[in-house]
Amino acid sequence: MDEVGFMVQSITPDGFLRLVDLGGWSTLTLSAQPMVVLGSKGKIHGAMGSVPPHFNRGKSGGESIPTVADLHLDIGARDAAEVRAWGIVPGTAVCPDVQPRLMHNGSRLIGKALDNRVGCAAAIQVARALQGDDFNLSVFGTVQEEGGLRGAEITRNSTDLDLMIVMEGSPADDTPGQLTSSSQGILGRGVQIRCYDPTHITNPRLAQWSCKIADSFNIPYQVAVRRTGGTNAGKYHLGAQGIPTIVLAPPVRYIHSHLSIVEINDLIATRELAIAMIRSLDDQTYRELLPSLG
Repeated sequence: MDEVGFMVQSITPDGFLRLVDLGGWSTLTLSAQPMVVLGSKGKIHGAMGSVPPHFNRGKSGGESIPTVADLHLDIGARDAAEVRAWGIVPGTAVCPDVQPRLMHNGSRLIGKALDNRVGCAAAIQVARALQGDDFNLSVFGTVQEEGGLRGAEITRNSTDLDLMIVMEGSPADDTPGQLTSSSQGILGRGVQIRCYDPTHITNPRLAQWSCKIADSFNIPYQVAVRRTGGTNAGKYHLGAQGIPTIVLAPPVRYIHSHLSIVEINDLIATRELAIAMIRSLDDQTYRELLPSLG
């Protein structure tokens, strides 16, 4: 599915690329990072231009923080003509050039776009586990979540659903510099069950039932109430006369950057809770959870 990235906005006469961002980025993470341009004639590798500190001084004498418009991508081209000869024009996609790998302890994965590759992985595993069960299960993968939940709106308008489980990769808040005493996304503590973010309020009965299922199956979980952010749930729950929707996600460190980190056991917990919820949901339970829709 889609990931945060960039698009070529323009090509300078001397062969550098100017970009616009697709999804939210902090420019503090971008300087000198490897990128790959998805040109029409193949992939072209480069690096985000880094201005040496000797030349990067703001009005106060300290280093200034650039915007994406201030940055450039260096692909080693001599001029604009060479860039175009390589199949790169305005509108060409650009993304981080990163390969995933297991970390030293063997239980954590580091790589790019874990928001939302982990959600996609969990959804695929749930579908495989339930393929022999006797109920109607639909699995969707949507695009442009990072650009405004656009794919989710199309899916919502073209389907008839009783319940939506959104599989995500949600931001962890367990690293230095954060208030860890109130952390709700700690690696190794299990799946996040999200009750609230500014785009969606989970039905309280549905949230409580999800926690009850997790407890009964000994699935580790943590409850999340988020002040910021949003997921495809922001569109799905508005479908038809209202689609009951809940977000399940392993916490992921450093999302919207080149490298993110996830605990594999949290991903397993996300998968197992979704499977347990789906297998536990019958007509009577549905009416008890959502009497106005049953």
